[in-house]
Amino acid sequence: MNTKTNIRPLNAGGARTLEFNNRQEAYQRKVHLRRRFILAAFMIATVIYAMVCFHQQYNKYTTASASLEKTQTQLASAKTTHQNLKQEVKDLGDESYLEKLVREKYMYTKDGEIVFNLPGE
Repeated sequence: MNTKTNIRPLNAGGARTLEFNNRQEAYQRKVHLRRRFILAAFMIATVIYAMVCFHQQYNKYTTASASLEKTQTQLASAKTTHQNLKQEVKDLGDESYLEKLVREKYMYTKDGEIVFNLPGE
């Protein structure tokens, strides 16, 4: 690279030395620029890889979160059903509840009881 300087060589050896120094500087700039380019490309590739990994992990997280919420809802429903069934088993041990259930479900009556059917019921 020919750059004008205010220094003039005194002889041919000095001119060769200045030319050599100029070429060395140009080469060093070129190497430095290449290294910066490689580093920038590596950094961009690393950032893209990290973003892809993050996106995949986020998708897995949202799927797992939705699955957990659904499972918790099912668990709450199962607990409620379990409590209702436990209460019904307990009530089935009570004779007065059984009488009431049989009268309602199978239309049985007590001795001496009269059933009136009302319209609209």
